[in-house]
Amino acid sequence: MGFEAGHVFQVDGDEALPNSLINSFDAIFVLGGGVPSAPDKPPFYVEKRCDAAAQVYQQSQKSPAILCLSAGTAHMPQLLSVDGLPVWESTSSATYLLDKLNIPPKDVFVETTSYDTISNAYFARTSFTDVTGWKRLLIITNEFHMERTKAIFDWIFGVSRMGSAEFGYELYYLSCDNEGLSSEAIAARAEHEAKGAKNVRDKLAKEYNSLRGVLQFLTEKHDFYSATKLSQRAIQTQLQSDLDPKSAALKRSYGGGGGDHDKMEKSSHTPHPIWLLVTVTVAAVVLRKWPGSRKSD
Repeated sequence: MGFEAGHVFQVDGDEALPNSLINSFDAIFVLGGGVPSAPDKPPFYVEKRCDAAAQVYQQSQKSPAILCLSAGTAHMPQLLSVDGLPVWESTSSATYLLDKLNIPPKDVFVETTSYDTISNAYFARTSFTDVTGWKRLLIITNEFHMERTKAIFDWIFGVSRMGSAEFGYELYYLSCDNEGLSSEAIAARAEHEAKGAKNVRDKLAKEYNSLRGVLQFLTEKHDFYSATKLSQRAIQTQLQSDLDPKSAALKRSYGGGGGDHDKMEKSSHTPHPIWLLVTVTVAAVVLRKWPGSRKSD
């Protein structure tokens, strides 16, 4: 087809997906990327990923599956539904695809176990592709996230399972622009992304070279899958982002803050509790001073 597996294409640019590949994908992966502001409204830059997935789907003669990834972001509170349950990031992406882009429900899937890019890849493989037989895959994310995404998915989908031969996956990548993220947010992510990609290539991929090894890494080293680390996180008394300004800036880049598009959503945000307290206090003072508001003694 003229392109080797692992090639990175662009939504807007000279490296567009050729029709020969578009018609060959078994599945398209849409990576999660931050807290949604509503059940059908993922962060704007994630909407761009969904838009790209829908475009490939609609151009394909094969009707590939679209798998939306991510339960949430490890260091961010989650959006809650009216019944108090989490609205997964993948749920928000899927709802956007179903309701706004009219993708048929039979071809939209959600993965609801992962909390970062490594677990995105791990659970996409172990819960879906190793079971369904999807082999030729298109992974979609934004430009700022692509280097680390490619390093991780190449690693996870290239390792053996229980000592058996590789499954023969062919991975291709599609990069969206960074629309919806401010320059400050992109700068905050740049160091994190570069450091993460290097760690995967130079250390993790070499040390954990089987799915069993990756599971060992997750359950022993990962903040959201290690029992010890989860326990420590549950009882901590102060958030790291409260102590480290750099961590706070990075946190703001994961949806709900850090994107220019988010500024347009401010009117729908819940007021800070202190303003609610001030409002109630002022109202009480006014009522006390209003003529006739006091009962006669």
